[in-house]
Amino acid sequence: MITFRPPAQPEGKPQATLSIRARLLLLALIAVVPLMIDRARSIETDRAERIAALSEEALALTRQGIEAQQEIVVAARSVVQVVARAHATLGTWHDNCGRFLAGATSDAPWITGLSIVGANGRVACSTVANSVGFDLSDRPYFQEAQRTKTFVVGDLAIGRSRGVRLVAAMPALEEDGGVGSVITASFELQWIDRLGAETARRTGALMLVADLNGTVLAAHPGRDTWLRKRFETNPLLRELQARDSGIAAVEGIDGVRRVFGFARLPHTDAFVAVGLDEAEMLRRVDSEMRMAYIQFALIGAFVLLGVWVGGEHTIVRPLRTLARMAVHIGHGNLQIRTTRRRWAAEFVPLAGALDAMAHRLTEREEELRVANVHLEALARHDSLSGLANRRSFDAKLDEEWRESARQNTPLALVMIDVDHFKLYNDHYGHLAGDACLRAVGEALAQATEAAVVARYGGEEFALLFARTEMNRALDLAEELRGGIEALSLPHLVAPSGHVTVSVGVAALRAANGDSPQTLIEAADAALYGAKRRGRNAVVGHAEIQLLRASA
Repeated sequence: MITFRPPAQPEGKPQATLSIRARLLLLALIAVVPLMIDRARSIETDRAERIAALSEEALALTRQGIEAQQEIVVAARSVVQVVARAHATLGTWHDNCGRFLAGATSDAPWITGLSIVGANGRVACSTVANSVGFDLSDRPYFQEAQRTKTFVVGDLAIGRSRGVRLVAAMPALEEDGGVGSVITASFELQWIDRLGAETARRTGALMLVADLNGTVLAAHPGRDTWLRKRFETNPLLRELQARDSGIAAVEGIDGVRRVFGFARLPHTDAFVAVGLDEAEMLRRVDSEMRMAYIQFALIGAFVLLGVWVGGEHTIVRPLRTLARMAVHIGHGNLQIRTTRRRWAAEFVPLAGALDAMAHRLTEREEELRVANVHLEALARHDSLSGLANRRSFDAKLDEEWRESARQNTPLALVMIDVDHFKLYNDHYGHLAGDACLRAVGEALAQATEAAVVARYGGEEFALLFARTEMNRALDLAEELRGGIEALSLPHLVAPSGHVTVSVGVAALRAANGDSPQTLIEAADAALYGAKRRGRNAVVGHAEIQLLRASA
């Protein structure tokens, strides 16, 4: 079985980028932000439209005053024109003048005074009794009427009732074209009060009538507070002086910022302005905007939260599970399978790939196991003879040596060398030499009592016998030698004419404190002794010691 180790840690860590959830949030923001921007632009557009509508409303109220001013001037002109023609045709009537003038104004209650002024400027006849004899020669409208011989409207003035009054004059031309008398009519601008009442219906609104000098002639509300006061430096008055009509978002005479619509009154040097409170209107708009932004923020937060939580459950968590499975597979747990779970369609290919990888690794593990078994066999066995090789022999010798030391039992080693093998190779060739070694190996493999039968190197073989004394080892060695000789393998260049072997035997107890190398050296010395005796012989290590002692 192959054991998988955890993967080694790389020297450098992978570079992290935005997490999947962060990318999902980014995608959500990409989707939501344009909607937020569009909604914000829509709200701002609505705000601008409402401000524009407020401006148009203020200007519309102003136009109502202008139209009312034009209508009353036209009506006044008709009255004084009729009186002027009648007076020019019939002359003066000292007896019935007052009754005539009163009759002329009976259908025009807005005319507060109708007078006939002589060429010298003194009032000759009037609906206002106490004004007869009054000198009007210094009045600009009287002088302008005499000079131009046309209908003239004077400047606005504040009447005794604190209403705004206007005076119109029309010359009564004589037959020679000269100016005899001048018909004057004073009338109050009742439309100002009506416009003021209409303006007062709007919270925070202001209606104002002022001349070019900045003097307030009428104001609603707060008429008593502002009447006859001059505001030369007020931003609104500067706007009135700069243009004949228009819209301006400025501070009024009370310091409150409003959207003003203003225009010059016809036939006068005065202006009418109607201002609607911008803050009052924008307060409602801003409140609606705040609610819209709060709602949109809540929706955006809900969307982002949904993306965060949904991304965790639908994407991040499955990816983590797949990553853990990949780690298990990487650590060798190849029994894990992703097909035991249900996956979203997008994860099915990845899950299938992990299963395929685990299956392929399982197959590869089996292949490696078989290969390792084969490699292990190759590593422990000699490929030519099929016996254990030197490495396997050394490992078995160490194992048995420790067991001998522990049990205090003898361990015997038999070393075998094929006699005159070089000559055999030279005469028969290496292929024949290999066949000879295989035959010898097969014969030696029959020694079932041996703990290991190994090809020690070249034409040398070694057999290890556990719990075997020297006498028994010598008997076994003799059997092996005789068995090989009985094969009768031809060896024409050898003295005997067939293949023989020399055998060296050694037996030791590991408990004596020696090392395995001591046993090998002893067996090798015995083998050398067998060759000195003429080969095809078995020699034990103890015999050599005896020979040395006798020598």
